[in-house]
Amino acid sequence: MWSKEFFSRVQDKCKRYPQAMNAYEHFRRQAEPALDKPIDIPLSGSGWSHDYNCPNDGDRLVLIDRHHHRCPTCSSVWSGSPWDEVAIANEHWNYGRICRNAALIYAMEGGERWGEWAKRVLLIYARQYDRYPLHDRYGGAGHTSGKVMCQTLSEASWLCLLAQGYHILERQGVFTAEESRMIADQLLLPALDVIANNPAGISNWQTYHNAAKALVAAALGDEEMMRQAVHDPENGFYFQMANSLGEDGFWYEGAWGYHFYTLEAQTLIVLAGESFGLRLYEEPRFQSMFRAPLECMLPDGTLPPIHDSGEVSLTRYAHLYEMANRYFGLGSEIVARGPRESLYSILFGFEEAQGGRNQAEIADDGFVHLQKAGMLFMKRQASSPELGRVATIDYGEHGGWHGHQDKLNLLYYAGGHPWLTDAGMLPYGNSIHFDYFKQTAAHNTVAIGGRSQAEAEGVVEWTRAHPDGTLEAVMAVDGAYPGARLRRKVVLHADVLLDVFHVQCEAEQQVDWIIHTQGRPAAGAGSPEWSPAAEAALGTEDGYAFFRDVRRADSDGSRWSMEWTWDDSGGSGDRLQLIGLAAENAEELYLAETTAMPAVGKRSSLVRRRRGRETVFISIFRAVRGLAEGEPLQADYDSAAQQVRIRIGGGAPIVLSAELGGQ
Repeated sequence: MWSKEFFSRVQDKCKRYPQAMNAYEHFRRQAEPALDKPIDIPLSGSGWSHDYNCPNDGDRLVLIDRHHHRCPTCSSVWSGSPWDEVAIANEHWNYGRICRNAALIYAMEGGERWGEWAKRVLLIYARQYDRYPLHDRYGGAGHTSGKVMCQTLSEASWLCLLAQGYHILERQGVFTAEESRMIADQLLLPALDVIANNPAGISNWQTYHNAAKALVAAALGDEEMMRQAVHDPENGFYFQMANSLGEDGFWYEGAWGYHFYTLEAQTLIVLAGESFGLRLYEEPRFQSMFRAPLECMLPDGTLPPIHDSGEVSLTRYAHLYEMANRYFGLGSEIVARGPRESLYSILFGFEEAQGGRNQAEIADDGFVHLQKAGMLFMKRQASSPELGRVATIDYGEHGGWHGHQDKLNLLYYAGGHPWLTDAGMLPYGNSIHFDYFKQTAAHNTVAIGGRSQAEAEGVVEWTRAHPDGTLEAVMAVDGAYPGARLRRKVVLHADVLLDVFHVQCEAEQQVDWIIHTQGRPAAGAGSPEWSPAAEAALGTEDGYAFFRDVRRADSDGSRWSMEWTWDDSGGSGDRLQLIGLAAENAEELYLAETTAMPAVGKRSSLVRRRRGRETVFISIFRAVRGLAEGEPLQADYDSAAQQVRIRIGGGAPIVLSAELGGQ
């Protein structure tokens, strides 16, 4: 990597492929503005990125200048601590990024100003690094502290960029021997010493620690250092592959945002290995980190916001699939969807894969079971994204610090929309993330006694695929509440989704069945008669205080129905229909609005509340597309046969089993 021969091959590719040249010119234009400004590297340490949010609504702020920061949602302008310190952190990171990019442009085309700019940045940091105070986000100096950054994680991420910039320039013969020694001895190695204070084991932090060590090893040609980064039995690359991933390739924290966050660092380790002739990309579990998202993605190319993650679009990570497609032939369809303007597009794109095509291994229909994380995807694909359907159930590992109290959480994508959605996350510097987003009430599951579940881990009891494509699964969890057992059956049919939630408690309890949707409530035949309720009618603890504009209705024991349109105006005509079955006389219904990630704004939330020792909630969901009224949905439950009989318009009845099977 980064030799003159390497760049000669990249230059030749840009000459042969106009799209590769376009990608390079786009990359170059992005770096140019920095060269026209004086280098003004902050001489103070920095803050925590998750503090860079609006206290009012949790949206990430937009930089006005080093001391002023605007909220894009409410337009408030914030100044002072902790926002100013985060702005400084972003400046440090940007100097690292542009240093790496300017070094690469110099290697591609020459031009003294590119090489000189990157060299000056490295020398300034080398002269100043020892003067930065060891600090964390609170001003302390513990084992997690950084110097330029406030934690070893971000220190490592910043160091990765500078190590690459140094490596590229060093291979081009830019430095004197004295300058090389200064950068190595006063910047690269001391920064690694800071990071080494915090061995993290199974952790996304350790992945970036390893990447920084691997890239510094490659830059310095230090084989022993590279061996440590790869083979450390308690922290290294292979340790992470064996312990932080399941065989299915999903990162243990159960959040797609963190999956790709760590994959970025794992990819840097693999590329650093190229300098030593290591073929780390042949590691099956590394390859599986690229395969798992392809197997689980929704028909629109996204992954749902489960645990501490927002919605993830795979095209955002098309640059990683450029590398995967080149080295082992995986992800060509994601690459084709992306803009192909990234650094990895220039370095690895537009050439034949070394390892052949692996696309045949990606199944479009059936079950995808992420066993270590404990998530089951039930998929029925179709000829277009509008017709595909996916149900996702989170039943397994809590997910460590980034997990939510959400066992048996159900998500549902159908009719071109993610109708049943997860709460997602806010930046961790905002208390609402912990007060609501992580709580059980923010998820599509059951809460008992008005409190959140304990950290628990469930199991898949059984799955079944029918010849007509219908998929059934039953999941169960013990330990979410003392003396309670939760079981959920999900049946994914071509036209409807059947949800059967069975709750058993040792003593009589209040039981809430909760769902959230981005849709907007719409009146329809069979809708409950809603009346205003007190804001605290649902409760005030464990997230319930975030249910606003609460309305209440009573069930008379018969079935009832609800509809939501996808947008406020209902202009698209797309809607979600729900029929509630197995209603009981004591059932109370609540409809409310709840907070959501800033990109969503708010969600409509429905609660079915009962009291008892044992109860079962049966629900039918149907997604409808288009402006036409469509055929009416009817459903009845035969408790003796434990069957749900569904009819859509005048069509033949659909009979689905509501039985959960043996204990």
